[in-house]
Amino acid sequence: MSLREHLAELRRRVVISAVAIVIGGIIGWFVYQPVMEHVIINPLKEASEHGQKVTLTFRAIADAFNIKVKVSVYIGIVLSSPVWLYQIWAFITPGLTKKERRTSLWFVAFAVPLFLTGVYLAILVLPKAIAFGADFAFEGTLNQPDADTVITFASRLIIALGCAFLLPLFLVGLNMMGVVSGRAMGKQWRIAVFVAFLFAAIVSPSPDAVQMIILALPLVGLYSISVFVSLFNDRRKARRREDDPVFGLGDDESSPLTSDDDSLGSSGPLDSPEPLDRG
Repeated sequence: MSLREHLAELRRRVVISAVAIVIGGIIGWFVYQPVMEHVIINPLKEASEHGQKVTLTFRAIADAFNIKVKVSVYIGIVLSSPVWLYQIWAFITPGLTKKERRTSLWFVAFAVPLFLTGVYLAILVLPKAIAFGADFAFEGTLNQPDADTVITFASRLIIALGCAFLLPLFLVGLNMMGVVSGRAMGKQWRIAVFVAFLFAAIVSPSPDAVQMIILALPLVGLYSISVFVSLFNDRRKARRREDDPVFGLGDDESSPLTSDDDSLGSSGPLDSPEPLDRG
């Protein structure tokens, strides 16, 4: 494909993803009320029951409408995740072989549950984040957080954890394409564990070590699984190279059979016909 064709393909994939997000956002508009009550309002009520009066504040007249639109778009991103994750795969597919395309279908099958698992974990953590912030207010005072600030924090937490659960799958994809080996990933396990706990500490809404460990352990577990899958894939490739010496040859490399066949019947400088005897 030429550069223009690649850009046209990218535009088509982006348009399809955008349409899916818009459709998901329309659905999110109708489920806005129960989602807000479950994710935001109920945690605020629980914090109020523990001695701190917490109420959500809308600073401007149009804030309620703007926040409803924003939350609807975030819901649309989550609901349309199977579509835009597939579009990412479909854009990469033309650069893969037929067998790699079949293998990459498993990536899409695992990507959606992993992303939704991260979203669900973030929704479970979010109420504790709101209650933890409310605990710092003085007794008898009124805690009135800005609704836009609360929604922005919640959306970042949800999207961040959802994408974090996709990182091990991305590493397996790089291994399938031969960019990184499973042995190299295994040697960097200390750095991976450190990054997982650092990410959990940043995302964790409270300084509780138990909660940070709960967030970090799934990431460490997924990284370990990606290392084992990559090692298995490397061994499978090594066995194929041993069994098939032609395995891995590129288009610019010819096999011994091809070179022998090409040499038959071909005339080089030494094979030129003998000159006629004019005598």
